[in-house]
Amino acid sequence: MKILNDNILWIEFDDFVDSGISRNTLTSNNQRQSKNWIVVYNEEDKRMPLVRYDKLTNFYKEKLQATFGNPYDYVAKEPIKKLVEKDLKAEAFYLEYRYEKGGLPTALPAEAVEKYTTAASWLNMLIKTTKDKKFIKKTLNLRLYSFWLHVIDLIKLNNIDLPASYQRLMTDVAKYKEQGYTYLIHSNYGNITAAKIVNKDCEDALLKILEHPNQYDDVLAAYIYNQWAEKNNYKAITSGAVTVWRKKKLPEIYMQRYGSAAFNEKFITQVKGCAPTCVNMLWESDDYNLNFYYKNENDNNDVHQRYVSYIVSDAKTKLILGKCIRLAQSPVVEMVKLAWIDAMYYVRSLTGSWHLPFEIKTDHWQEKALFPFFERIAKFTPPAHANKHRGYLEQTFGGIHLKRAEKLAAHHELNYNGNNITAKNRGVNIEALNTNAKYRPNVGTAAETQIEKFFHYMREMPEIKRVNMQGDSRKQQWLDNWNTLTDEQKRPITDEQFLMLFGFKHTPKNGSRNSITNRGVEPQINGVQYSYDLPQNINSLYAIGKKVDVYYDPYDMSRVLVTDNEGLRFVATSATLQPRALEDTYTNSRTMLNMVLDKKKQQVNDMATKAAERMINIDAEAAVLGGFMLKEMKNTAELQAEKALLTYNEEPTEFDINETIFNR
Repeated sequence: MKILNDNILWIEFDDFVDSGISRNTLTSNNQRQSKNWIVVYNEEDKRMPLVRYDKLTNFYKEKLQATFGNPYDYVAKEPIKKLVEKDLKAEAFYLEYRYEKGGLPTALPAEAVEKYTTAASWLNMLIKTTKDKKFIKKTLNLRLYSFWLHVIDLIKLNNIDLPASYQRLMTDVAKYKEQGYTYLIHSNYGNITAAKIVNKDCEDALLKILEHPNQYDDVLAAYIYNQWAEKNNYKAITSGAVTVWRKKKLPEIYMQRYGSAAFNEKFITQVKGCAPTCVNMLWESDDYNLNFYYKNENDNNDVHQRYVSYIVSDAKTKLILGKCIRLAQSPVVEMVKLAWIDAMYYVRSLTGSWHLPFEIKTDHWQEKALFPFFERIAKFTPPAHANKHRGYLEQTFGGIHLKRAEKLAAHHELNYNGNNITAKNRGVNIEALNTNAKYRPNVGTAAETQIEKFFHYMREMPEIKRVNMQGDSRKQQWLDNWNTLTDEQKRPITDEQFLMLFGFKHTPKNGSRNSITNRGVEPQINGVQYSYDLPQNINSLYAIGKKVDVYYDPYDMSRVLVTDNEGLRFVATSATLQPRALEDTYTNSRTMLNMVLDKKKQQVNDMATKAAERMINIDAEAAVLGGFMLKEMKNTAELQAEKALLTYNEEPTEFDINETIFNR
């Protein structure tokens, strides 16, 4: 229905249909164009014209009035109906609402959900429109009194679950503003909170119980609250009421009840990101408890031994680059460095040289010891505390690819213990797991072999999907992307840089530093004596006696980094040993020995040459006659005097020497 020019009421075809008149009849009337059937063009629906109401026969008027009441009143109320928008949040609230019935949580019936949602939608409209009285006049062209009369008529006409009197309706609006969606729920559905949580003291008391970190269930929370209510002259509540308040105030109680991390996970807006565009842009590292059970015959034949790993992964392809494992429940700091060294070796095996990432992400574990280590390797920004979305490694740990690799690695051993030992659906037959317990691999070589097989699958197994059963392995994905990188997208380093970044510092047992001797550098590391030659470009004569630090690579002890942390720094390689017995000589061994001997002769000659080049002469006699001379000059003078007396081929006495000196 529409009011057009000169306040003439026009009826839409849909209005006739709602009144029970068929479309065929309407079409027939439209074609005849009688004096009682006057039509005009409908701009909103070109197919269906508008029909003038006051010219219609009584038959059609009565049909319309039976359905809509007075059409003039109805069309005046229609703009009010259009202001009502369905409240989807209210619908979700009522769908999730549970009340106690027969000791069980019970949902609202569908008709109750629809009824309460409609009522909430109308109350929302009334609250919004009555905030500004000018809105009703300007938008609806109605006085406030007429607006409320039309609203009450519409409530009656549409069977809205709201009062049909102005005073009671205003009371409902006020209580709805205060109590929200819960107010509309009838007491038949467990809603007695409106009557019993009567003020802020009651609400604060209940929320204090609900936010307790012990996470009291609704029945216990109701019991504790009722004890408080009895002492303070308030009415008791049921567990159903607690359930409603817990859901209603969930954001307010969540942090104290479940912790900051859980609050962040559920409520705080997450920053969305995209994966790195290239490999080596971002490496991540974290610990992961391997889901395999092992047997330890030395520990009361315990069959529930587990290993923990520390993993380094590339964020682009989620390829595991490095790892370190330990028979324990948690990692240690040394595992982190070993895992990163392992990653460097793996990348070198793929690319032919050492390469560093551009950025690192990890957690806050052992930050005092590890953050400086990470900062030396690449750009590193410490993550926010309790941030579970800092990168992609957590996705790897929970991903299907990892679960498939674990299950395949335990195909014969049957010691895979499931997705999580506390999960409801562990993804493994627990009966079979327990039955096979006594046949589990032993800790040590057997366990480590299986774990290596798991990591091999993680790297080499095709990443199959439902739509692609021929997917490349993560290793191949990494290599394909690596081959597209430019030199600017790589960070190569030398072997010396590698030892500086990842080398373990050797500290002698006595707490002193290592010394360079004429045998080179000979540290004793982890109870093993090593000997390293100095490189050719180091003048060992001047290096002998220097105190130095030694940094070693536990994966390759054939070379170490030696430095005094000032101006001396070099990479020393394992000593070349010369055979002492003739039977032990080998091809070119004599040549190598000659080279060593030549170097020794060269050192002697170099020192002799430098001594001969010192042309400064010292007058020994003048030095002796002088009133004062340095100790070194005095010794030189006495030596020259002794040489002079020897030319006379006679045995001098102390008197003769002095006399000779003074008479010359």
